[in-house]
Parts: sequence; C-alpha cells; structure tokens
Amino acid sequence: MIDLSNIKESFVALCMIFTTFVAPIQGMVLLVVMAISIDTTLGIYNAIKNKEYQSDKLFNVVVKTFFYSFSILFAFIVSKEIFEGELFGIKFLSVKLVTAFWIYIEMKSIDETSQKLGNKPFIEIVRNLLKRAKEIKKDLNEIKK
Repeated sequence: MIDLSNIKESFVALCMIFTTFVAPIQGMVLLVVMAISIDTTLGIYNAIKNKEYQSDKLFNVVVKTFFYSFSILFAFIVSKEIFEGELFGIKFLSVKLVTAFWIYIEMKSIDETSQKLGNKPFIEIVRNLLKRAKEIKKDLNEIKK
C-alpha cells in the first residue's frame, strides 16, 4: 500500500525547494504577470465597448503568461549557472533584460489598446507632463527672483 503522508511530505519539500530557488526572481515574474493582467483587462474592456468578442484569443493569455514566466526562469538559470549570478558586475542582468523586454511589449500593447479607446499615445502624455514640469520649474525660478 502507498503511504500518502510520505508522498505529501515529499511534494511539500519539493515545492519549498523550488520556491527557495526562484525567490530572487519572484518580483520580476510578478511584474510581468501584473502587466499581462492589466493588458488583458484593458483588452476585455475594449472588446466589450467595441463589441468585438473573440473568446479564442483569451486562451493566449495563459500561453503568454507561462511562456514569459518560463523564459524569465530560464534566463535566471542561465545567469545563475553560467554567469554565476553576475554579468558586467550587475546581478542577474540577463533576467532583468528579459523582464524589461516582456514589460515593454505589454506596455506597447496597453498603449495600443488605450489608443483604440480614444486616448492619446502614452509618449505624448509623458512629453506633455515634462513640458508642464519645465514650465512650473521656470515659474518657480521666476518667483524666487
């Protein structure tokens, strides 16, 4: 007869080992998953608003989440085992680059969906904020004089 308590203990031990191993990248994986979630939520809102329902595309969220997460995990393993955790003096640089790349892609997708909803491009909003900040700084400097 199979001892279930032994299997349960072994499974819990393996989960704890895996969690300890990936602890340094959990924040980066969480960032990517949050970006995917925001993009998906905005995409669903856009589909409902414009009445463009395509349920087959929603499955891509699962595939994308696993692909992005496992590519970050793979970059982490490569960084840890081949580069000994540092590349050009920066800890886990390859992991950070992969994470930044996936977040960039998701931000572009969020921006495109936002534009479909009638909003301005994100870069234009940032430029306007920077212009306003410069004007406010100039006004403050004039007030100081």
